[in-house]
Parts: sequence; C-alpha cells; structure tokens
Amino acid sequence: MTLSSSVGHSSVSCLSVFDPSAKIVGTVLFTVAVALLHDVRLLLFALLFMICLLAISGVPWARIGKRYGLAFPFIILAALSMYLTSGQSPAIGMFLRISASVLALILLSVTAGFLDLLNGLQMLKVPRLVVSIFMFTHRYIYVFTEELERMSLARQARGYRGGGSLMNRDIMATVTNTAGMLLVRAYERGLRVHDSLVARGYEGEVRTLSRQGLHARDAAFCGSLAFMGVFLLSIEFGVVA
Repeated sequence: MTLSSSVGHSSVSCLSVFDPSAKIVGTVLFTVAVALLHDVRLLLFALLFMICLLAISGVPWARIGKRYGLAFPFIILAALSMYLTSGQSPAIGMFLRISASVLALILLSVTAGFLDLLNGLQMLKVPRLVVSIFMFTHRYIYVFTEELERMSLARQARGYRGGGSLMNRDIMATVTNTAGMLLVRAYERGLRVHDSLVARGYEGEVRTLSRQGLHARDAAFCGSLAFMGVFLLSIEFGVVA
C-alpha cells in the first residue's frame, strides 16, 4: 500500500530532505543525552541549540509554539513538582531538560511526514506490528473525533443542549451512552477501514511515494545531533574541561 507522506510536516523546511531514519536516530541520541544532563548551563545550551535548529528549519514559529503549548502545562507541572521536592536549581534543570527534549521531538515531527517516520522505523528494523500499531493509532484518533462530532450533532438536532454536573443522573447516562455508542461505531468503522486497506493491497508494510535512502548528508545530520549529545555529556562528566 502506497500512501502520501505529507501528513503533519512542513514541506518547505530545508531539513525535510534528510532521511527520516537518520533523523529518528539523531533525535533519540540527543534526547537521551539531554536526559542525562544535570548542569543547568549545559541544559540551557542544549535548549538554545535546538532552538537554532528550529530557526534554520524555516518552520513557522506559530506552528512550533502551538505544539510546544500542548506540552507546556506538563512541563510546568514537572518543574513545579521538582521545585517543591528538591529546590529551585533542579526545577530549572527539569524545565530546560524537558523543553529541549520536546523541541527535539517537534523538530522531528515538523520536518518529516508521519508516514515517512513510519517508513523510517521500518528501515531501522522496528517490528512491523509495532509500526502498524502506530499507524492505526494515528488513524483512529481522527476516526474517534469524527464519530464524536457526528454524535454531538445528532444530539443537538434532537434538542440536547448539554451542560450540568456529572453527578446528575441524566448527564451521567448521556456520557455512558455516548461512550458505549462511540466504541460500537468506532469498531464498525474500523472494520470498514481494514477492508479498504486490504482491498488496496495492504500487507502490513507502510510504503510512501517519496524515495528514501541513506546518504552522506543524512549521516552528517545524524552525526551532528549525536556529537552534540556526546559533547555535552563529556562536559557533564568531566571528560572535556
């Protein structure tokens, strides 16, 4: 099955030309290195490095800010928890650490299509079952959303206005009925989606229209991320003065 690979990424980014498998490896190595850092100055440097890469990518800052905003409440919660248990410096370090990791994942997601990332995982020999789970999970998020919108529209057409407390029996009955019908409709929709995929020749492997393959530039990009992570760890552990 061949699919379009332009889901959820910027086609104008100069970093989109790099192979997704190289970007996945580089991002994972950089994120692991950042997770092992404790020095606030090194974490700040890692954050600035990732901000520079995002600036080079050419992706609109509004789009980056929107994605970062989704993770920001959880970042603040983690930093606040660290502040209450360990003090100010560890809290700042936690904020910088998670922010740098989130921005690294945002860079990966906005410079490569979702299907290209799945294809990259296949190139890295990730089991097909795991890749298929990722693909169908992504697909079924939209399936559930569409079914919820249809059910909400049907309730409004029948005069339902919503509101009220979950402690109310009628409201609770509406919520439970909605959850049950959502599962039934999503299951039926899933069967139709599966049949359509099989009819299009789906055999458990994700294929995209874009040609992928490792080149010297891909290795250089992956190596730059890995080198930055190793360099910061070397300073952290005193290998580099």
